[in-house]
Amino acid sequence: MLAATSSAPNSQLRPTPKPANWRGVTDCLRQARDAYQNQAYAESEQLLLELIEFAPSETRAWKLLANTQKAQGKIQQALASARRALDLQNAANQSDEMPASATLARLLWEQGEHDAARAMLGLLIMRQPENSELEELKNIWNREVEA
Repeated sequence: MLAATSSAPNSQLRPTPKPANWRGVTDCLRQARDAYQNQAYAESEQLLLELIEFAPSETRAWKLLANTQKAQGKIQQALASARRALDLQNAANQSDEMPASATLARLLWEQGEHDAARAMLGLLIMRQPENSELEELKNIWNREVEA
């Protein structure tokens, strides 16, 4: 039997892993597009590679990466990136389930994309109703909005 003074399980959520310079999906895509339009292809490519490291299912990033690599003459890499974008798009079209992760949901929340974060969290809770950490995250977000 647990003592009355013991703490509740999973009372602390793990922080979202991210580097200090993480821009977020939307901002990083915008910066990469701007760099691409200004013909700063190497900068655009670097931004997209950083984004894909944290959001590997981001089809828009793979498409822009393919264009950026093509503009630099990196044809084989561009083809691989374009294939990855197509594979992700086909998988999304064939499945009713959108890709979701708690880490990506937290990142979306932290960059201010609350509706997308809540939608992803709701999907995760439906898939894993026994996961108390997801319920706790939902409660924290609800309290933040109410405050």
